[in-house]
Amino acid sequence: MGHPRRPLDLEHWSLLSGAAALLSLLVLGMGAQRNWWNRNLELSFRTYSAAGLQEGMAVKISGYPVGRVQRIRLLNDAQVHVTLEIAASRESLVGRRSRATVAQDGLINRPYIAISPDLNRLGNRDRLSSGDTLIFENSPDLATIIKEVASSRVPLQQMITRAAGLVERRVPRSLDQLDRTLGSGERLANLLEREVAQGSGSLQGRVNRATDNLEQTLSTLQTTLVEIQSLARSSNSLLQGIRRSWLIQLLEPAGTPPLNPTPPGPGSAMKPAAGCPGGAPCRD
Repeated sequence: MGHPRRPLDLEHWSLLSGAAALLSLLVLGMGAQRNWWNRNLELSFRTYSAAGLQEGMAVKISGYPVGRVQRIRLLNDAQVHVTLEIAASRESLVGRRSRATVAQDGLINRPYIAISPDLNRLGNRDRLSSGDTLIFENSPDLATIIKEVASSRVPLQQMITRAAGLVERRVPRSLDQLDRTLGSGERLANLLEREVAQGSGSLQGRVNRATDNLEQTLSTLQTTLVEIQSLARSSNSLLQGIRRSWLIQLLEPAGTPPLNPTPPGPGSAMKPAAGCPGGAPCRD
């Protein structure tokens, strides 16, 4: 009678072992997700408002998740004590100068605890230990920002109104002054252009008159040179006629060279006049 019970016992133990294995896997998964099997650094901070805080929210350093919020509890002095769990591998980034604050990426994403890194602690062995307290800085909420914007809207509107009135009064006046200045500049440019044109015309007239006088002088000089040349030819003919006159030859003493206004070239000899043999003076 004991043999029929053995298959049932094997089936029962198989079910129990399978359930235990599944439970172990579930516990291992939850522990790995919540860092149960890793050594963590437990830090805390205090604040007067728990708005935006909840257990399990992420803790990040430079936007990178390094832990979570473990516990939130209200103290007797109305302060809120928040306990954080940070991975021990990231504890070198957290120091005495680190600050904790509530941050949010955009308007839709969930808020998280942001811890500023203490870079002065890099390479320093004096690290924070579990139970140390961080300084918490309250971040301005959306209601406070809207209130500040609303309170600054009235002075901003008044300033804009005064600026608009100032522009409305000053701009037309400035445009009129600019228009008058441009008109004066245009008139001055036209006056300068006329004066330059008149000066150029007067100078051109003087140059033309001087050119005419020079041309007349050159023409007179050319005429004088022609007259001088004609007079020289006449004088030369007269001297030649006098030289050939028998009266001059008769009055010249013996051995005196005859009057020759044009000296003979070197090597040239005096030829006797035609029809006067022996160099005797001829008579007409």
